[in-house]
Amino acid sequence: MRLNKMLIPVSAVGLMAGSTFVMAADPVSNLGIIVAGSEYEMNSDNDSVDGREETVGQGGIFYNYGNKMTGGPGTIFQVGVEARYGEKNDDEVKDATAEADLGLRMPLTDNSNFDVLVGVGYDWTRWEMEDNNDDVELSNKSPFAKAALGWHHQGNTVTTRLEIGTRYSIEGEGKVKLVGYGSETVDLKNKFNPYAELNFLWDQGQGFPFTAGVYYSQTNYELDDDYELADNTELENNEFGVKLGVLF
Repeated sequence: MRLNKMLIPVSAVGLMAGSTFVMAADPVSNLGIIVAGSEYEMNSDNDSVDGREETVGQGGIFYNYGNKMTGGPGTIFQVGVEARYGEKNDDEVKDATAEADLGLRMPLTDNSNFDVLVGVGYDWTRWEMEDNNDDVELSNKSPFAKAALGWHHQGNTVTTRLEIGTRYSIEGEGKVKLVGYGSETVDLKNKFNPYAELNFLWDQGQGFPFTAGVYYSQTNYELDDDYELADNTELENNEFGVKLGVLF
């Protein structure tokens, strides 16, 4: 499995980090809400779904645990999960993600640091829609590997962190279901999915700490082969969102 091969460099970074730096800071939990807008575009040789474009508002929750926001130079890590739901007219979108990051934080100045991270995760999405009395469901699930660079700045009361990277889907699986016609489960092509996020932490150690951030992510799903119900089907999701959370 390619995913197993990707775990090797992740472990290597961990060993290198352990031998070079002590743990940067005690990890913390971050729990909060997500407000997002997703622009979905589906293209296919199947007339029932070809050319569909929808912008769907979503709400959700997230939880993560680690020291990506609180740590100084050294080993940094974070594990987390998030789930979102949205609907518009007869369309419904459900998705969930789990991921784990591990990396090194290296000092640039007294207050600024440079991050290098790798990670693994799992992504699941389901899009349900009704068009011209046709009920269509498109479900996708895929493990992924990720790589990212970050910039981290610790101010007197505000900590700022920028991260830019990509998630690479590995051996994903898609399922296309047309109610009344049947369903097909197919392999998905491996894809690079870029993302960027900017996060802020206020009142660290001085009161009630809370976080806020904005993010962008692009996720591409493309069938690896052509099938009768799903010829050349592609789904692209461009998501813009805001996260608000509290530390504990």
